[in-house]
Amino acid sequence: MNDADKFDRSAQDWESALSANPVIRAVNFHSTPKSRVPEYREQLSKLSAAFSPVTEDDLDQYLATGRWLKPKPGVIISVYEGYRNGFDVMLPLLEEFGLVGWFFIITGFLKTPPSGQLPFALSHSIDMATQDYADGRYALSWEELREIDRRHVVASHARNHVWIDTLDAYARESDVVGSQQDLTEKLGHPVRSFVSYGGPAYGVYPSTDPLIDAAGYQFVFSNMKIQRLRAAPAGVQRR
Repeated sequence: MNDADKFDRSAQDWESALSANPVIRAVNFHSTPKSRVPEYREQLSKLSAAFSPVTEDDLDQYLATGRWLKPKPGVIISVYEGYRNGFDVMLPLLEEFGLVGWFFIITGFLKTPPSGQLPFALSHSIDMATQDYADGRYALSWEELREIDRRHVVASHARNHVWIDTLDAYARESDVVGSQQDLTEKLGHPVRSFVSYGGPAYGVYPSTDPLIDAAGYQFVFSNMKIQRLRAAPAGVQRR
């Protein structure tokens, strides 16, 4: 069997597996400028027709039991960083199509005053290709985040959006545990999901894993998988 045959066989196997099993897919967004609304509306319309929205409770049940009880496969719509246009642009579209957004927040971005948000973004690998707001506020406000939290998922994307393995012990704890503290303070409850810059899985950086545990995160998102580390901790928002 040559390489082309192997690739075709592999593609067929994956197609068969995805067709036969109600696995959860993930679709990622970052900055969502108004100029792309028609494109987003088309994408979300198609996703809504083919997939069921996924809450953290849905994910918990699926990863714990292997059972998926909704009629269509699930889709996690991830909205990264904490851009203001996630509230102005993406949130209304998600609600128009009955989808659940998972908003992964860099808490340091939100904590920075508007006058410093552009410099913060540019020094923390936060893409600012579009700069649509004349008042200089590019991050979500805490009030907007609380509104998102009413019907969608808010999760931690750490505090500073840097490679965790490059940080000293104090800065690493601030990034992992500190972001949970920020969100708990502003939302009134801890969050359940975490992803760090670059998307390393739990177990990749052993010095970071105890911090993830200490922060009480239930799920770790990475580039190739979602890990359920524990049952939902006490005090988390259930939905």
